[in-house]
Amino acid sequence: MDVTRHDVETIIDASLGATPGPTIAQVQAFVTKTLDYDFAVTLAEPFFVRYAAEILHPAGKKVCSVISYPLGSMNSKSKYLEAKTAIEAGADELDIALNVTAMKSGHFDQVKEDLRPCIELAEGRTFKLLYFASILNEEEQLRACDIALELGFPFLKTNPGFGYSTTVEQVKFIKDHFGDQLKVMVSGGVRTKDDAVAFVNAGVSRIATSAPFRIVEGF
Repeated sequence: MDVTRHDVETIIDASLGATPGPTIAQVQAFVTKTLDYDFAVTLAEPFFVRYAAEILHPAGKKVCSVISYPLGSMNSKSKYLEAKTAIEAGADELDIALNVTAMKSGHFDQVKEDLRPCIELAEGRTFKLLYFASILNEEEQLRACDIALELGFPFLKTNPGFGYSTTVEQVKFIKDHFGDQLKVMVSGGVRTKDDAVAFVNAGVSRIATSAPFRIVEGF
């Protein structure tokens, strides 16, 4: 498949994730720079959502935030409150981490019921379920997909970044089993044009990356 800059640029979730502990000014500068691109969304951690929304919304662009990062181990009430607060601050999309400890322990019903209150906040917004492709075994990944489908998550997010790199094989594993039932967003390790093209050809519908400018300018 011949993948163009437009194909890639319009499915990027642009993140400042590679900068630990950024200042508000750094976040605002990054968000302002994204205005010159046709990214799907700009990603901001919950504390920064309102600052990002003040810049993005007047330009007709969207902000996404992350909930219960990076390992999903918040209790259910805390996760719900973080999601609700992010929406109130202006988040248009949310990436919500499942409880990887509960998942690895085989407590699948707990994982599901932990997420249910959050998905009820969607009201037409795009919510993505972070399922930790690099931590879960294949059986657990399929269980996570079943939970996503049952609860109504349209998207899976492969990894949180933070040292976890997604492989093309991990994406193909999900697409081979579920096809178009679930969209997949790759996250972790996508830093170049060639990386992005490989994942588009593998079937991803979104790319979360802290190297958005480098990727699109590689075309």
